[in-house]
Amino acid sequence: MAPTTNKSKPPARDFAKRPRAKVGKRAPAKVNATDTSFKTATVAVRSQGQSLDKGKQQPGKDATLSSAKRMELFSSRGNTLATLQMSLRHHAAPVRASGLKGIRDAVQSLSSLDAAIGVAILEANLPSLLPHLCRCWLDEDDDVRSLALNLYGDILKCLSSSHESVDLKSLAPFVPFLCAYASSALNSLDRSIRIDGSSIVSMLASAVQSPSFSQLMSSSSSKTSAMSRELSHHVDTLLPSMERLLTSVSLGRRASNSGRSSESQKSSTPAGQKRSRSGKNAPSAQTKASSKRESRESTTAQSILLSLAFLLRASITSNDDLSGINHMIRVKTQRDLLPSLHVSGECSYLKGGSAQSNSLLLIRDMKGSRAGDETRIHSIRDLPAIQDEVSGSSTNVLVEDISTEELSSMPKEKDAESMEKVQQMTSLLETLRGKFVEIVHLGKKTDASGLMTSLNDLEAMDVLVEIIRLAHSRFLSYYQTISKHHQRIDVDTNTSHKKREKGGKKSTKDLQNVQECLVAYQASVNRVLQLLLENFPVKSFGETTNPERYEFSNACMCSALAELGGGVLFDDGKRKASSWVNTVFSYVLPRLTCDEDSYESKTEDDSYSESVSTNILLKVVMKLLLPLGNNCGDNTKSYLLSNTTKRQEILEAFAKAFFPRIYCPSVPQHVIYATSSNVELERKIKNVANTAAGRTACILVTKLVAQSADSLFNDSTDTEYATLLLQLISVLPTYLVAWEGKYPVETGLVLASILSVVRQWNASGNVSGESKKPVALALEELCLGLRYSLEALYTPIEGSPEVQQPRKKRKKASIKQSCIVEGLPEQVQKLAIGLTGLLQSPTDVTAKQMSRICSKALTSQIVTTDGDQDYEAVSQDMANYIREVMHLSRRTMPMPTYLSFLLDGSGIELTTGISLLQKQSPDNLFLYDSAIDQLSRFLTTCCDKASQKVLPMLRPILEKWLSSPTKIKEKEGASHDTMRLLVQGRAAISILSAFTWDDVLSYNSADNDLDDKLDQLLLNSILSLCEVSGNFWSRGTYFDDTESQQLYLTKLLGPVVVLLRYHKGMLKQFLEAVAKKVADQSISENVVEIYMKAILMILKSKDPLLMTSMIQRSDSLQKVLLSVAKSIETVLPHLGGKLQHHVKTICSSNQ
Repeated sequence: MAPTTNKSKPPARDFAKRPRAKVGKRAPAKVNATDTSFKTATVAVRSQGQSLDKGKQQPGKDATLSSAKRMELFSSRGNTLATLQMSLRHHAAPVRASGLKGIRDAVQSLSSLDAAIGVAILEANLPSLLPHLCRCWLDEDDDVRSLALNLYGDILKCLSSSHESVDLKSLAPFVPFLCAYASSALNSLDRSIRIDGSSIVSMLASAVQSPSFSQLMSSSSSKTSAMSRELSHHVDTLLPSMERLLTSVSLGRRASNSGRSSESQKSSTPAGQKRSRSGKNAPSAQTKASSKRESRESTTAQSILLSLAFLLRASITSNDDLSGINHMIRVKTQRDLLPSLHVSGECSYLKGGSAQSNSLLLIRDMKGSRAGDETRIHSIRDLPAIQDEVSGSSTNVLVEDISTEELSSMPKEKDAESMEKVQQMTSLLETLRGKFVEIVHLGKKTDASGLMTSLNDLEAMDVLVEIIRLAHSRFLSYYQTISKHHQRIDVDTNTSHKKREKGGKKSTKDLQNVQECLVAYQASVNRVLQLLLENFPVKSFGETTNPERYEFSNACMCSALAELGGGVLFDDGKRKASSWVNTVFSYVLPRLTCDEDSYESKTEDDSYSESVSTNILLKVVMKLLLPLGNNCGDNTKSYLLSNTTKRQEILEAFAKAFFPRIYCPSVPQHVIYATSSNVELERKIKNVANTAAGRTACILVTKLVAQSADSLFNDSTDTEYATLLLQLISVLPTYLVAWEGKYPVETGLVLASILSVVRQWNASGNVSGESKKPVALALEELCLGLRYSLEALYTPIEGSPEVQQPRKKRKKASIKQSCIVEGLPEQVQKLAIGLTGLLQSPTDVTAKQMSRICSKALTSQIVTTDGDQDYEAVSQDMANYIREVMHLSRRTMPMPTYLSFLLDGSGIELTTGISLLQKQSPDNLFLYDSAIDQLSRFLTTCCDKASQKVLPMLRPILEKWLSSPTKIKEKEGASHDTMRLLVQGRAAISILSAFTWDDVLSYNSADNDLDDKLDQLLLNSILSLCEVSGNFWSRGTYFDDTESQQLYLTKLLGPVVVLLRYHKGMLKQFLEAVAKKVADQSISENVVEIYMKAILMILKSKDPLLMTSMIQRSDSLQKVLLSVAKSIETVLPHLGGKLQHHVKTICSSNQ
């Protein structure tokens, strides 16, 4: 091999060849050149709603932003809503999903702002946001639809965060639009879109992001939002689709063996099947896939059932018994001139419309109306006629031109519509019955009556039972509408149709008229009743750790049985009720207990607690104890539980559980009250009162009272029943105290029921105790006990802050309500106060607390009028009503108690209203004039010759108040202590003046003499008022205006003139005292000036009497007047000369 040779590198050159610069190009940079270039970048961070946060707007550029730009939605990346909505139309699903994520981010970012501001921003963007969102509900991609559903849930959550928008009124105009897309989703060819459509319906009906069964059964779910109420008008368009969707899913393929006992779950291993090392069967891949599919199918079926339940719940606008009267208890407010969602016949244009797209929106009536009563709007002809303001005639002329043929065809159209609705409910009821049969097949029938099932199947069964109950309630609303159009429905229940006998949905298509549809529906109801009875009660496979869950399911079935079996459609309710009433009675009676532990450990949010089950059973008891609605037109009462002994038995069990006998110390006998006190029992009642079961129990008592309050003393009334009813009423005040005003509607109903019974006591007259009937004795004991038990309504609540007197360096005071009555609406307050007056003889505690309420009312008026604080108290009209009621009851109570009520209720002793004002002014002296006027009026009219009987009893407090102005130090400013002393002195002078004027008008008494001590106190008080007022004039700018001085003296000297005129020698003593003070020069010029002006005003007074005539008849008064005028002239020559000239004119006219 040839040897390798290494080629040597050429030696480096000392000087490199310099590159030449080419034409049109820059010369290359040198090797040692330094790169001095640099780049900059800016990051723009947009803070959403920065100028709107907490209502503070920073000056500068943000202050110049337009309103439209400030209300725009931005994502965290700075993308606007318009930009994000453009991506929702992209052909790629990931891009659409990304746009929805950005919109969700923008909506969720509103939570960082103030709730009201965030809601305002979202409401402004709803017209643009909702159309794009609804289109995504129908998207073919599952992720996009899921994001769209979550976005709508975020919108609901944001709108519900503010107290002003918790009713979701802003979404109500969009309900027809939302229902159209929901209906489109329910009728889609894609099964997954139909399932998502049911989720949309549940959110529309419940107005909650993630509705659950606990929310469906909770007591608060009956308070529907404005959006849910508007949805009730579109239920008929969604129900058929929901029924078809429910039919497409199966409830029988669910794994239901998880709750069974270990014996029932044992199974042998098939031959050839592999075992794991632990000895258990090794599940195959096919078994796992099957279990996942069954679990997914179970979740889907549960979601569809919940959606249907919420939809039916929203369709019943008056589901709660109290909803019809709820608007009567609310406090009246000023009329809103904006278009209302609750005013029938109003039309308004939707906000955001333009010249090219305007939408006319008809707002329907929501108060107490049924869905079937609404007139469907097909065209412009169906809009309500508008009355002309000038002529009063209708402007809708087209309605008057309807032909006779159209008018004759209207009943047929109504019949067809009624038939369609009844057939729809019949078909739905049959579908629900079939689904209930599927669940029953998962369980096992017992040897006796009932069904054994697992815990996994209970919730589906409960939802089905609730849907059946709600569907029947919706049918009853239809039936009321049909009854209005058909005055008499003649139905022969014996006639049958061949296809109808088989039952099912197909049999309803060949029905000819409304009567046959009703018979078919009743047949379906009977089949459902029979099915429920066959599977009642529900039990577990062996022992269970959650017995309350099964009790809850059985309570729901009892409620459904009472709802379906309690309706009397064709006057044969008695015959059909006997098949289930005895079964329900036997189940309910032993469970009417009141376990205290269950109410303390559980809350109302726990849907399966014992208290919730008891609440459902109480509604069943209500069905059994109350009479049925009678279609026959007679006055006879028919009951589901026709056996009187059983009704009395269940009523006694109800009373023992919820209304046991309590102790009352003010009753001599113990017919309905207990003989000894039991603290544990009263604590137990208070714990039960705040639960839904306790409120339902009170409503049941009020309904029992409503049907028998007027017949307590009738011979036909059972004595044992009447006495037991009075015992129930005696415990109602304990419930009222436990509620503490949190439930004003229930409180009003309870007070009205007690009032209706107490009236019977007043009408019964005074009968000796020996000849009284047992019911009359029990009623008398009840009324005597109510005087004592109602004291707690006016007593301050434990833990509530009292009125805080302002300390030094503290301008504001924290003042809140301190008793139950003050927190109630005004209508309920009047019921409570009227009940106290009807009972008469109020206790000392009641009188004292009522005086405190009246005093707080006046303080509230002073503070809110002349200050800037919120003072929560009863209105001034209500305080006057309290005084009138107590004045009418004055003869049934001790006179010292009544006088203490009047004095303390005036608030003059403490003058809290003046002490709470931030600015003290001499005009504050007259803030209590209205209270002084009422006090004087009630004092002078409380009895005959009040000056001789009442005035001596008032002397200690009058002497104290008369000496108050003399305690004011010289040159002291207008502090709240100074004003308090002045108000007390003015009040004492006004009271004495009122007694004097009353004697003059009643007995023509020209002279009303007082003793020397009281005369001197009165004179010193009048002089002190004048001197302190003069000192006020020397400070500040209070009285720079002459007109202000004149008005001040007129108010100050009003009651003084009467005393100077009719008290013998009082005017002379006043003038001599003024002359002495002026001569001694012990007072300032300002005081001398006010004395001079006061004397002039007294001399010129003509109302209520003329002072000049009295002076002209007395030479001594003339001499004293001339000496006073001369004394003042030496100090104030101009004003003194004016006074002296006026006095000489009076004296010369006498000559």
